[in-house]
Amino acid sequence: MCYILLPAEIYPDRYWFKYSFHDSPDHLNFKKGTVQKDWAKSPKFHLQGEVDLGRLLHFDWFMTDGPDLIGPRLAALIRKYAPRDVQLIDAEVTVNGEPLKGFQVPNITSVINCLDMEESVYVPLLPGIHGSPPHLISVAFRPDALQGHGLVRSNEDISLIVASAEFVEACRAESITGIRFQENL
Repeated sequence: MCYILLPAEIYPDRYWFKYSFHDSPDHLNFKKGTVQKDWAKSPKFHLQGEVDLGRLLHFDWFMTDGPDLIGPRLAALIRKYAPRDVQLIDAEVTVNGEPLKGFQVPNITSVINCLDMEESVYVPLLPGIHGSPPHLISVAFRPDALQGHGLVRSNEDISLIVASAEFVEACRAESITGIRFQENL
């Protein structure tokens, strides 16, 4: 069974991290499904204001205005259940000027055809334009869609992150917060 990884429905606005766009790698590099090498700069995030650090660190997936950001517990599960699928990149994170350790940007590099497009429901993203990418309304996965992978990007829609049942169960067993898993859109 496959699941779609989505951000949590409830996440406090005051805990949204700001990405240092001018002093970090291009955030779009982390959405392409390709391995990134030779960083001239590390990805940098900061958060200012009234922050209850204990409540903030309760999350494992953090909302940002740049690339995805995860904490150490989720990174450990990715290393165990999806080591060949995700490149974990150390991030520099500060809260009110104080550095926090153990945060990483997950760069999901495995991109596979995992959807059954004949059974999925979609419309063209750009109606009237031949070859427009699909806007998925509901998805159907191919049998054995992940082929042993733990966490991938769908080749049919690169923004769609798909998780294996084993990865989902491990996240649930560890009470990972900040993300949710759905069987369909």
